[in-house]
Amino acid sequence: MYLKKKKTLILIKTLKICLTSFFFFFLSFQNLKAQDDKLIEKRIIKLNTINKIKVNYNSLVLQQIRKFEKRKSFPKTMGLAEFYFPLFKAKLDQYGLPEELKYLTVVESNLKSKATSRVGAQGLWQFMRPTGRQFGLYENNKVSLFNDPVASTDAACRYLKYLYKELKNWELALAAYNCGIGRVKKILKKTGKKSFWQIINYLPKETQLYVPSFLAVQYLMNFYKEHKIKPYTFAVAFREVEIIKAKRNIYIDKIHFLNQRDKRIFIFLNPHIKTGVIPEGTYYYKKRIPLSRR
Repeated sequence: MYLKKKKTLILIKTLKICLTSFFFFFLSFQNLKAQDDKLIEKRIIKLNTINKIKVNYNSLVLQQIRKFEKRKSFPKTMGLAEFYFPLFKAKLDQYGLPEELKYLTVVESNLKSKATSRVGAQGLWQFMRPTGRQFGLYENNKVSLFNDPVASTDAACRYLKYLYKELKNWELALAAYNCGIGRVKKILKKTGKKSFWQIINYLPKETQLYVPSFLAVQYLMNFYKEHKIKPYTFAVAFREVEIIKAKRNIYIDKIHFLNQRDKRIFIFLNPHIKTGVIPEGTYYYKKRIPLSRR
């Protein structure tokens, strides 16, 4: 009986030690997390001194920062960003739009030029067909401008400019990009509210996280080093790409490529070409060949 009682006391004592250790570990973890959140807040304040679309520091944005920093594909996405962002910046500058809008493509397509959503949105900017056609995109059995990086970016800039002109607020314009301007206007009129954060609970669930995701990506793209994210190195830079208009039908298999790697790059550069033929009059993209290799 004595031995049984002694074992019970030892068990209780061990359990108390384990619970105490866990409690102190939990407190330590919470303190580290609070310190990390404070650092993120300071970085956001710094970022907001130079950007036009301000990052709102709140729990939803923090949640999305944690989500994107843990995404295994994020380093690869950053490598693709190194290629695509100069194109996006040039187009955004052309239309007088904030450079930060380039981060929208990370949320929309993860920078996959052939991305197609479950509801049929296509390309880097994930245009639905009716909206894309409204802004000059088209598709046939040979070519899809929805997947053309230059054409779709130009259309996205014009669409975003229109949304901002109508709503006078970038967070609302981004919400409208996701769920439609009609729905956003209806909610604003019904509630009498004037900002995204005031109407967030009236928006579809996807849109409620859409703007925080955009703001989180904007933050991470500027402070990826602090989060120990190492971007992939991409095979080609956009400045090395030339835009050519096909003067006749061009058969891709008959193009002379120096090696298979160059052919893969050519196919990557032309996601809008649906078959092995580039139709006459179609713009296509090709990496410039250095003089030393000609």
